[in-house]
Amino acid sequence: MELMLWWVLLPAAAAVAWAVWAGLRRNGREDVRRRPVAHADRLTALPEYQAALRRHRRWLLVAGTACALLLASTAVAAARPVDVATTRPEQHNRDIMLCLDASGSMSNADAAVVDVFAGLARKFDGERIGLTIFDSSAIQVFPLTDDYAYAQEQLQAAKDAFDGKPGSSGFLDGTWSGRGSSLIGDGLASCLNSFQGATGPGAAGPQRSRSIVLATDNFLSGKPIMTLEQAAQLAKERSVHVYALNPGDVDYGAGTDQPGARLRAAAESTGGSYYALDSPDAVAGIVSGVEKTEAAAIQGAPRAVLTEVPGVPLATAALSALVLCAALWQVQPPLRRGRHGTPPRPAGPGRRAWFRRSAVVLLVGAAALRPGLPGGNVPAASTDLNVFFVVDTTTSMVAEDYGGATPRLEGVRKDIKAIAEQLPGARFSVITFDTTAHVRMPLSTDTLALETITDVLEPQVTAYAKGSSITAARQVLAERLAAARDSHPGRPRLVYYLGDGEQTSGTEPEAMAFDAGLVAGGAVLGYGTAEGGRMKENSGLDAGDGSAGGAATGPHGGYVQDNGAGDARSVIDEGRLRTISAQLGVPYVHRDAGAPVADMMRQAHPGKAEHSDGDGSVAARTEVYWLLAAGAFLLALPEAAAVLRRLRGLPRPARAEAAR
Repeated sequence: MELMLWWVLLPAAAAVAWAVWAGLRRNGREDVRRRPVAHADRLTALPEYQAALRRHRRWLLVAGTACALLLASTAVAAARPVDVATTRPEQHNRDIMLCLDASGSMSNADAAVVDVFAGLARKFDGERIGLTIFDSSAIQVFPLTDDYAYAQEQLQAAKDAFDGKPGSSGFLDGTWSGRGSSLIGDGLASCLNSFQGATGPGAAGPQRSRSIVLATDNFLSGKPIMTLEQAAQLAKERSVHVYALNPGDVDYGAGTDQPGARLRAAAESTGGSYYALDSPDAVAGIVSGVEKTEAAAIQGAPRAVLTEVPGVPLATAALSALVLCAALWQVQPPLRRGRHGTPPRPAGPGRRAWFRRSAVVLLVGAAALRPGLPGGNVPAASTDLNVFFVVDTTTSMVAEDYGGATPRLEGVRKDIKAIAEQLPGARFSVITFDTTAHVRMPLSTDTLALETITDVLEPQVTAYAKGSSITAARQVLAERLAAARDSHPGRPRLVYYLGDGEQTSGTEPEAMAFDAGLVAGGAVLGYGTAEGGRMKENSGLDAGDGSAGGAATGPHGGYVQDNGAGDARSVIDEGRLRTISAQLGVPYVHRDAGAPVADMMRQAHPGKAEHSDGDGSVAARTEVYWLLAAGAFLLALPEAAAVLRRLRGLPRPARAEAAR
């Protein structure tokens, strides 16, 4: 906990010092009011008097202690104590996935397509957008996000790559698997699988508006797993509208089998529409079509904010005020009998004191109710960390031995979310690897995008699997770590490697070693058992429940086979995982279902949450409790001086001999 207005404590301390000085200083007028009494020592030595004096002194000490606590707690409350909390504001928006054919036939048009996508992103202000590119296989450039600065940055990186800007040659890595080119049906299906959860008739939960803007010339070169028509039917079943953008828009005849005609028919069958890329109606038509669909509520991204937490000081102040009043009631001056039998009431100065004490109680009680005014905001907080998740998405990660018979990838999803919850405000990136490595999410604070990319993590299509290395992500991770260091040298970089250690490439893996200081912490998380588990095939087709991927059906029940010896089994290789942990300089932790994340987080060395540098405010009420607490503090100062004055004026206790 920290104080937003810490400087308030300085004048508060000065005011308390003044009250102490006023209570302890000698006042000549007090002696004028006193009258000498002969043989008063006989009276003050009486046991009854001494007992009353001790009782009076005790009540004054109680009042003094309560007043000190009241002053301290109201001063702290007036300084506005804050702490970092996580909030998830509700949003009403739509999901739009930009889906771009990056094959050779589109090379002359891709930069122009990205310009159109950027224009759409500006028009779709408030909606969640994402970008996926495909050739023979698909890569998600960035997941669904409403962080538009982040989205525009990634779209600019895409445009630089298609324009051939130096240093951007790796942008298309992972889009070619050697199984043909421009597999439009597979690309559209991959874009469909980028949406979080199931939708369509019979789906549980709210029905979100989901749209795909598909930019392709529909020139197929190869044999896809799913045809364009099959992918369009899948989109229709999932209630996803497809809007097609055709850079060529040239058909060789009027037949329905022509590329443009087939693309138009597929898009319109989903409730979407078809446009030539250079059509002046394209952007406006797509925006209008999407906005006609109803925006659905969704829990926004978890955000770390600096929240005011005056509960403890205000509760202490309220209790102290009540104790102060009760103690002063015991030591108040004699009551003056009212006229005509009316109840007794305090004498003049005492009446004013009780009005003041009542005001203190009322102000503290009102402050405890936390009144506020609409139209305010609270500042966002950021954690000074870059966190990289390196995720194994090979077929072995669906081996069913996590928590009994659950795929290992399910444990990966849970752990990524749990780690992100422990590091609010950090910047997260996701790198997946199978045959090759892909940056699925560049560094971003949008944890809703992180949740989305985590939920749609799937193993590579089994037909594409060729054997993989457990350090296939080494080069990509090294480049991202170095770029993060160069842009923010003082920001620690954590790496969480999540995998099972199974090496299937037939060669020894390269060392997962980097320059000193690149990795500041993290962990290698291992999944699986020594007994192993069976692995369902990923056919790339719909699983029938709206989920991504899908198990192939066949005589073997859809499980990967071991060269005719029955269902293949994958086992964890903890030796290799421990080697990777030693190379990274982070601990190795085996992950079991239900295990907390505390073991790994103790090694994470999280940075300090602080105010965000940018416009990171979140709408909230304007708190006014601190003004009421400041008022109570000022009214309590005279009480502190009065209690000290009374304590100073009390006679010393009589010696035992004087009582004889």
